[in-house]
Parts: sequence; structure tokens; C-alpha cells
Amino acid sequence: MENKEKILKLFEKYKVDGFLNISQTSSKSLEYSPLHKEKSFESNESSGASLTLIKNNKKGVYKIDSYSFSKLENAFLNILEFIDFGEFDKDIKVPEIYDEITKDFSNIDLNDISLKDLETEADIFINYDFAKNLKIEGFSIGVSGVTNTYINSAGSFKTQIDNSSSLFMEITGENAGVGDTNYKYISSKQKPKVSIKDIKEIEKELIFKLKDSKTKLNPGIYDIALDRDLVIEFLDIVFSNMSNEQIRLGLSLFAKNNIGDKIFGDNFTIINNPNLENYTGNILFDKEGVTQKKTILFEKGVFKAKFYDYKNALKTSLDNLGNSQVSNIEFVGEGNSDYLKGCKILFTNLMAFHTVDEMTGKFSLLGEGYLLSDSGEKVDYIKNISLSSDIIELFSNIKSIGDDFKKDGNYKVPSLSFSNLKIV
Repeated sequence: MENKEKILKLFEKYKVDGFLNISQTSSKSLEYSPLHKEKSFESNESSGASLTLIKNNKKGVYKIDSYSFSKLENAFLNILEFIDFGEFDKDIKVPEIYDEITKDFSNIDLNDISLKDLETEADIFINYDFAKNLKIEGFSIGVSGVTNTYINSAGSFKTQIDNSSSLFMEITGENAGVGDTNYKYISSKQKPKVSIKDIKEIEKELIFKLKDSKTKLNPGIYDIALDRDLVIEFLDIVFSNMSNEQIRLGLSLFAKNNIGDKIFGDNFTIINNPNLENYTGNILFDKEGVTQKKTILFEKGVFKAKFYDYKNALKTSLDNLGNSQVSNIEFVGEGNSDYLKGCKILFTNLMAFHTVDEMTGKFSLLGEGYLLSDSGEKVDYIKNISLSSDIIELFSNIKSIGDDFKKDGNYKVPSLSFSNLKIV
């Protein structure tokens, strides 16, 4: 990348304020095709950038594919040609940031991982002796690294580096003419590793799902549970509605709520943590260069914080800086190994999350999961059942918190059980 001084001279030349974000990525990956019994390898490097210029409280943005300094001056010219047609807002300004800092969050050195290392791990899965009615549906494994650099017209220069690994294992099976699949996806800060324990787990779950079940569940009100991946799906909807801009414009399910309102149940707290060891959402600064800070979003059900970019922080209070986006989510509550006790079903899959009404939070989602005994033991697997509720009701009716907190990705979140929800 060209040095900072050459970039700053362009801001000076065109007498304009702004900032430049540069992203450089590198990756190594292996995919396995069970149809052709072939492995394919890829090793890639790429870069991109986004230039933001601000002039007379108007903003223009230009994205650069395959970034190089030679393309940057053209980006300045493109923005300046049209920026005067932009919308005026007195709070559109470049953040007052002057610091220089570099932060390396990575645990993995990509140079220490070869394609041969990835193949060794892949062979553990490929050569596993699955039950006779099961077979591999898909597999991929890889490592990637990202270096993000921020430079603004005031001379601030920041860099953050992070690496992660990914692993996807999927199997399929058939019983009595009925087929199904099961998979596991892991995003981690550690070297990618295929575990026999994980393979056995997805195999066992698929065998259970393929049982010839005749069980039906009558519509009604039940205590139910959601596995942690489904909890994350619902939390994603919560967070996608928490920007101050959306709420201010009435475009959020929280449009009628204020900071300090009691919204959810009081048995949990949710924290946005930009520096959580062994999780993949670590971030030093956002795209505007603002240093991110640990922020309580909900505390015992009380709405504590929204997401603010610089413009919206100026409209309220600069104390709101440092919480502009989801980083790592910590769900804080007392985990319980008996969280399934008294529940009728543990949902493992719900379909069509895109149909959730994000203005009201209402949903009715077709799904499937484990039928449970009164003690919480899995006794059968049933399909074609729908869960009907809304986001506020869901997180207000948490009955118990599981002890199976997710240890990868950017969500430290457990499975949850809920009281009095409608099955249709």
C-alpha cells in the first residue's frame, strides 16, 4: 500500500475532508465434491477500498475494487463531480480523530498453514466410516486474514489485523424413501481442525432425524426451546433494528421505545464487546475510524444503548460514540443444564426468517425439532410445526438459559427455553 503522506496530499490537493478505508484479504481453502470425489484448492489475495469525502456538510462515497493508489485520484474526481447534489445535513462531518494505532487480533499465522495441512484435516472427514444409509453432502475448510486500514484528512492512521478459520461439514441420508441432511459450521480464531467428536455428533443427530416418526403435535400453547443457532437468528433481527437512524425515522420495531424502557425479560443481559478473546468479531475501529467500546445493549430487560454512526451521535450526544455496529455479542445469564425440563419441543430449524415483520416483530415460522419428555429428554423428531409469536414476546418469556454457550463465531450465546408460546 502507498504511504500515508501520498494519500494525505490528495486531500490537500482537492481541499476536501474525508477518510479512506482499505481492506486487504488473503485466504486458503479446500472444498470436497462427493459427486466427483474430488478436492479443489484455492489460494487468493484481494484488496478493496472505500473513499468518503465530505464537503459543505454533504457526503460522497466511491468504492474501489482491486485497490491501488493509481485509482485513488480518479475516485476523488468522481465524488467531487457529484457531491454538490448530495443531501445537506449539518451533522455530516468527518469524525475528529487524530490518533495512530495498530492492533493485531489474530491467533493464526496463515503462513504456518499449508494446503497440505488443510487436506490432512479434510481426509479425517472424507474417510470417516458413516452409517450405511448416510453419505457426505458437502465439505469445506479454510483460513482467511483481513487487514483494515483507516486514513483521514486530519492525519489519523489506524490498522487492524485479524485472521480466522472456517469449517463446514454436511451429510445426507435416507430412510424409507425420506431424505434429510445435517451439518455443522464452525468459524474460529484457532487453526481449523476436524474433530471425530463433531462428526459423530452430526451423524447421531441425522440418524435420529431419519427415524420413521408418526408423532403429531396438536396446536396449542407450550413451553419450548430454541437451539443456540436459532437464538442467534432472532438476535440478528433485534440488532438489525437498533440503529438510532432507523429508530429516529420510525423504521424499527423499537420505534416507540426509548433508552431506559423495559422491553424484555429480566433474567439476562446482552453486551456488545469489540474485544472478546477467541471470538471472531473483534474490531478496534469502525469504518469512520471511531474506536469501539464495550457497551451494554440490554440489562435485565432494559433498553440501554442503540447503534450510532458519527452523524447520529452528533444529533444526540457524543457520549454515544463507540457503538456503531455488532462486534461480539455476549449473552450474560445463569446457565442451567436442565433448561429443557418441562419443554415440549426443542426447535433445531426454523425456515423463512426473511418473513419476520421487522416493524412489528411478528412471525410464524415453519420448523422442526426434537419432541421432549417432561424431564427434557429427546424422545422423537417431528417436522412441519410452526412457531408463532413476536420478537418482544419471545425475549420477554425466557424460562431458562442453557449452559451450552457457543464458543466460536462472534456470538457467545446459549440455547434458551421459553414459556407459553404458540405452536400451530
